[in-house]
Amino acid sequence: MSDNNRHIEIIDKRPFFEKALSFGLQNHILDQEKCRAIVVDGAKGTVQVAAHFGTSHLHTDLENARQRIVNLVSLYLEHTYSGDLRKAAESLRDNTFLSHSRGGNEMLKALHAMPESAIIGDTKAQPVKEFQDERTLAKPFSLNAYRKERQAREDAAATIAAALWFAKSMGLPQSSLDFVGAETIIRTALLVRLGQGGAFPNRIEFARLIDAIRTKSVAGGKLKLPKKILGDLPPEYLDIAEKIRREIEKHDAPLMADATMALDVLLNLVEARYFVQESDMEDIGDFDALVSKEWHKVTKGKEDPYSRLTIFMCIAAGAKPKTTVSESEARAMIRQVRQHGFDNDAVSTFIKNSAPFEIKDNLLSLWSDEFLPDAEEYLVDDSDPKYTRAMKFLRENCNIKTKEPGKEKK
Repeated sequence: MSDNNRHIEIIDKRPFFEKALSFGLQNHILDQEKCRAIVVDGAKGTVQVAAHFGTSHLHTDLENARQRIVNLVSLYLEHTYSGDLRKAAESLRDNTFLSHSRGGNEMLKALHAMPESAIIGDTKAQPVKEFQDERTLAKPFSLNAYRKERQAREDAAATIAAALWFAKSMGLPQSSLDFVGAETIIRTALLVRLGQGGAFPNRIEFARLIDAIRTKSVAGGKLKLPKKILGDLPPEYLDIAEKIRREIEKHDAPLMADATMALDVLLNLVEARYFVQESDMEDIGDFDALVSKEWHKVTKGKEDPYSRLTIFMCIAAGAKPKTTVSESEARAMIRQVRQHGFDNDAVSTFIKNSAPFEIKDNLLSLWSDEFLPDAEEYLVDDSDPKYTRAMKFLRENCNIKTKEPGKEKK
């Protein structure tokens, strides 16, 4: 067996403080007098930490406190000196043990003070004492874990700061942003800039913005967010905004540029990723009319089941969709379906492409599950040559104009 095969790697799992202490003794950086001072300081600090988290009298609390203080010192030394044992040992020589413990504790408090996520105004889910408790005992921070969490929190703080800059520049008060995702604000701001500027939109204004942007993109063949829309940003926010600009181009732009996708379907897919101000109740009708233009063109505002089924029946029979038909038109539809069957796919396609998103499933069920099975029984019935039963069924379920006034269902 070669020497290379006999090599065994030794993994030192001791806390960094113990490594630095051993290195200092072996290399004559620390002497016995300094070690005795560290022991005295450590004992004093252990009692203080035990009293903070529990009691300074129980053996278990004292042992836990000893582990905590060693972990705090280790975190401070390894972070401050980037794992350099010589510099860490020199720091133990030149400074008190408790100053290192306080340094580690200050690192944890500073970390806790940073936002946990890029949610504006989000309250701290975890008290600082509980935060310290978790990170100093059962699973103490490794240097990598500490730096990873610090980076994530710094990124969140920077994203919030960028979002607040956009909000202020567009006249949106911070008081209206509690518990709002910072990235949603930046996303919306970039789309507003792409649409030639303005204020943060409400729901109908956001729908109009998306509609205008996608119309422009279809004309141009693709949707791009040029970097020039970031031209006036302060340097510290450029990287954050640029990252979100690229994300919009990658994930949302292809959806917006898809001319075959209904506007309400598109909004349902992307709206949650954007900040949209609350709309007044009177805007709801305008919103529905905008996102479901074809539906409102056909229904003319009639949303009762009879009008809807009349429209679906017309489409299934290959006739122009109407909310009310005459008796002669009804008979013509019966003849059509007896000869060629119901064009169920045409009805489903109309609903999926044109109806408001929130009622699509209900409309599909109304047609396919509730109406169509009975319609196939009553309308396609050769034992009813004069359409007596078929017309009765249509009158009960659709709007059929009769010569007598007052018979049309409302």
